[in-house]
Amino acid sequence: MNLQQLSYVVSLDTHRQFGLAAEKSCVSQPALSVQVQKLEEELGVLLFDRTQRGAEPTAIGAKVIAQARLVLREAQLLRELVQVEKGEVVGELRLGVIPTLAPYLVPRFLVGLTAAYPDLRVRVEELRSEEIMQQLKEHRLDVGLLVTPLDDRQLHELPLLNEPFLLLASETHPLAAAATVQPTDLRQPGLWLMQQGHCFRNQVLNLCGLASPTEAVTYESGSIETLKELVRRHHGYTLVPELAVLDEVDHNRLLKRFAEPAPVREVSLVVHHGFVRTTLLTALRDLILASVPARLHATNAGAKVRWR
Repeated sequence: MNLQQLSYVVSLDTHRQFGLAAEKSCVSQPALSVQVQKLEEELGVLLFDRTQRGAEPTAIGAKVIAQARLVLREAQLLRELVQVEKGEVVGELRLGVIPTLAPYLVPRFLVGLTAAYPDLRVRVEELRSEEIMQQLKEHRLDVGLLVTPLDDRQLHELPLLNEPFLLLASETHPLAAAATVQPTDLRQPGLWLMQQGHCFRNQVLNLCGLASPTEAVTYESGSIETLKELVRRHHGYTLVPELAVLDEVDHNRLLKRFAEPAPVREVSLVVHHGFVRTTLLTALRDLILASVPARLHATNAGAKVRWR
């Protein structure tokens, strides 16, 4: 048994196809298959059921794979401890970002990160909050960039931003004439809302004081950009995070700020409590903060809206 075999088993569990697992592991499919089979023979159990659709872990296989992930994580931790002692920022950074943040925040710091640390391989994946939390716990991600608080003792949160909510109204909606808006205004008809599963949707409903959508909700979408276009081309109104409209917030009269204390979403870097690459985390935090206006920094006031 060796770490390479364990990594192949974990890759096969992740991708559930021999060809894809081999591709992601940078090895030929026959080589991966042989090593998985050798490990099964050594353990005396079948780890995967082979089917025409791919590979599915057996009951005992699932337990072995879970332990393999822990072994690989501990081996990686040894490397990271040495890198930290040497002051090196190398290897791979697996970053999970929620979809309502990724297109507006990641382009602001990603190039700077790779330029500052050319020996660091950065892999960014858009995932929903619950998926990021789970993968952080399974050590399939190193860092999450998502909305907090999470209230999870296994995870450590490093707050970055207090990002205000803004209201975007169509020309024909009554709210277009308002100087500022209140949460109670969100009970008016014509609200366009994110689809279920997005934390931003939950925050909007919490801000409205609603347990679930009502007849005031016109439509549900999976994209903030879609919601913006629906408002601009049709009617109604929607809520957007400030980063999504940063280039127009100072001159678009259809964007409305909330009266003080303005509702905000807290954006944080999140890691597992066992994370040791503090130099990298600090560098990532500093790059993100430098990429956005200071008024968005978490040190500024705001009424935090929870999503859980």
